[in-house]
Amino acid sequence: MASTPRYRIHPGIGIARVGDSPDSFYLSPETPGALPVDCDASGNPRLSADGESEVPIRTFKDGEGRIRRQAARFQIYVYDEQSSEGRVLRRGDPVEGGGNRGVLVDMQWRVHLANKKAAWFAFDQLEGEHGYSASHPLRNPDVTGSQARQQLIIDPGPQVVNGTDRRRAAFSRDGNPMYAATFPPKGLVPHDVDTLGEILTDDAGRLVVLGGHGRSGSCNSGLGQPRIDTYANNDGWFDDISDGPVMARLVMYSEEVGRLRFIDVDYPAWALVGYPRYAPQVLDMVTLDDVVADLAIREQADRTDLYGTAGTFDDPEKVDTADEGALLHWKAGRLRYNPDYWPWFWRDIWPILFRPDEFTYFTNVLQQSNFPHNQQPRGNFDPLKLCVPPRTAPRLLRAKRLEAIERNGSGALVAQALEPAVMMLDDSERRTGDGIDAAIAQLAAAASNFAETVCPRVDGESPEDYASRWREIAGTNKSAPSNDYAAAEAELRDAADTAAARLSDVESDGYEEADARLLQLVAARRPGQGEAEPPRNIDPDTPVSATVDRIIGDFVDGVLLDRALKAASKRATTDPYGPNRRYLYDLLRLPGEENTLQMTGSPTARTYHLPLMPLLAGDNPLSNVVPSKFLRLTDTQLFLLRQWAEGRFYNEVQEGWVDAKAIDPWQPYKSWVAGDGRALDRGVLSNLLGGAFCPGGEVCWIIRNPAIWHEPYRLKADPAFYTFRQTAAQANAGSGSTTTSAEDYVSYAAQPLAQDSDYGLGLQPGDLTKQSGLPWQADFNECSTQQINVTYDEWNSIDPTNPNDPLMAREARVWETLWWPAHRPMQAWEIVSMTGGSPGYQFLNWARGVPQTNTGDYKMVTEWSRLGFIIRNPYASAPSLDQPSPDQKYISVERAED
Repeated sequence: MASTPRYRIHPGIGIARVGDSPDSFYLSPETPGALPVDCDASGNPRLSADGESEVPIRTFKDGEGRIRRQAARFQIYVYDEQSSEGRVLRRGDPVEGGGNRGVLVDMQWRVHLANKKAAWFAFDQLEGEHGYSASHPLRNPDVTGSQARQQLIIDPGPQVVNGTDRRRAAFSRDGNPMYAATFPPKGLVPHDVDTLGEILTDDAGRLVVLGGHGRSGSCNSGLGQPRIDTYANNDGWFDDISDGPVMARLVMYSEEVGRLRFIDVDYPAWALVGYPRYAPQVLDMVTLDDVVADLAIREQADRTDLYGTAGTFDDPEKVDTADEGALLHWKAGRLRYNPDYWPWFWRDIWPILFRPDEFTYFTNVLQQSNFPHNQQPRGNFDPLKLCVPPRTAPRLLRAKRLEAIERNGSGALVAQALEPAVMMLDDSERRTGDGIDAAIAQLAAAASNFAETVCPRVDGESPEDYASRWREIAGTNKSAPSNDYAAAEAELRDAADTAAARLSDVESDGYEEADARLLQLVAARRPGQGEAEPPRNIDPDTPVSATVDRIIGDFVDGVLLDRALKAASKRATTDPYGPNRRYLYDLLRLPGEENTLQMTGSPTARTYHLPLMPLLAGDNPLSNVVPSKFLRLTDTQLFLLRQWAEGRFYNEVQEGWVDAKAIDPWQPYKSWVAGDGRALDRGVLSNLLGGAFCPGGEVCWIIRNPAIWHEPYRLKADPAFYTFRQTAAQANAGSGSTTTSAEDYVSYAAQPLAQDSDYGLGLQPGDLTKQSGLPWQADFNECSTQQINVTYDEWNSIDPTNPNDPLMAREARVWETLWWPAHRPMQAWEIVSMTGGSPGYQFLNWARGVPQTNTGDYKMVTEWSRLGFIIRNPYASAPSLDQPSPDQKYISVERAED
């Protein structure tokens, strides 16, 4: 029996961006590092001449130099037996649900955006990530009383649109007259906030969400007002950043009943409104997709083939993330990354390594010395070296494997495995080694006879086939051995007992107890000198007789042979660029090293006095409460890079899995396709900032809290603020006569937006952005560079009056560190002249005229739309493998004249 299809909205989180152009907008890019998509006034994408692809924008600003808004586009996917990974649902497609079948004729969309910044707690670095104390200050503390503080929330109420008779609606001050909207008072300086945006549908019925116009203003008055005093918390201020749930309902026409019927999608998506993305083709060192993917893997059992319970990777567990008990049980297990998971270089590794060089085009700090990040042969990031896995020479490998088979048949592997156990016995100054040699020779001969009896060599048989046959014979005769096999094994065991007895006699001959224990320690911990290396976790008190018995067991079972074949592979393998990979990995900042600038010259130092990477500001380089000075990669990124550094990775082109023409090292995301719903989720989030969160770019550290997630890539939403007033079943019962009107949908509210958080219920509109800086321009302006005190790991701020250390102030060391140059550039190349069709460039301050001070923060409130957008230089020559990084790879365009 066919299962009922599921309908879901993608992307799970869509990103819209503010712009001061009143009408012009474009669509959010849906693949990593891509330009936005051009569209008409109804949100319909402009297509290429062949109609196959959507056309990227040509300009970021309208004809009057105002920044165009970026719209988030949402669409519905169907999951059924035909496409388990999901496919786009279109009008005219068959749909079914709730016992009804029909043809999709329309899609209704419900969206509720809000801004809770002014009513939330004051942002104070990492304080609050795990809950606020009762004494933690609020923003606007002088506004007291629940009713008064409710007015600090910007809440225009929900809106509903469809693809037929209600295609546009606004989140404006007067856009929902039947809802008790709350907006800041009129008269804010320098700008009033009168809208959080609007929603519309394109001709295909897809939802298009537009945010506000980047307007921020203060209601404070008097001498010196309005002004900005901090990067994150400015009382009296409001801005039009927002977020909220996106819900959809399918409208079908059922021929069976001759009426309209309705189906609600599985769960809402989320719309997020952020500030402009000024360098859309360059990704951050850690993207929001990196963060969400890492959380899904480690907290939500999303990739149990990659991360899961030890011992289950051959048959990965299936965990229902919606079952809280099952998920908790999984998380309580022995979780680890799969050591046998091999990443692909061009898909998994190079996109991470590619990013550091990109930042050199956004700051003169790196322009002055970009050798370490350079992708050319002179740099440390040459992909033609880093993509080369360890190589095995086939001829040498066959020879080494044949040698291993011969040593197995001659008994040499058994003799070799015994060496660590008898090395201390062979002491010519204290006794002769004749007895030892005789015992080993006897045992080796017995092993050779066993091999010839139970598994003789076959002419022309490969080493792999011989080893496989040996294991098959051993397994077959394990529980019910044949007479010949049992006799051969008994003869071998007798020889082993005789050899063990002779060695035990030598062992006890004149040795004191301490010498005997030393012998066993050596036998347990010293690796063998060859292929048959024994395990190193043997009890040091194990007598030699037990060691002999273990070795014979390993020989009979084929364990010694398997080890020898693996060792043969190592001996036939060369890894010319292994040192390059390991050097780069050793420079990475590992978990627990967020406050460490560099490894010193101690014996345990991975690198000598080199700063750890990435050398970017962390979640808290400001205060001494939960300091986190420097950014690090996610756990999953570090695992993938560790596998790569150790040579456990594939070059998918070399393996023949991917056509070399599909790989462009200098545009690693060029061929990236959002082929299904999850890919669309990831593509959108890859263009958002994933750290540092102080408070961050589009979102704060709340995004990495597992409690706010319903499932991977889908936030938990409070049902009171995303459901339609009437359920689909109720609508079906009354369709054609008593369906709820759009006005009822948008006017209904059982309760006001909460001033606190209840993650058990889910997020409400405005909850995803309320931790962010207020107004957004202040934090955006100041997140340029940061003076980080690196004197002590756990201290950011030093008190020079501390009587315990009067030299503290004089010892202070400060490191000037970048925040996120791909989000907030410092400098950029600009074309300042054209001569004979050739441009002349200057490397200029990107936000010149706007200092990184509180006064500059206030100026940014009005200057942000004058800034230029940074794009790939159309005048630069196409990169080649030997010249990938032109001097002016990216240039700033459309900056307002100074």
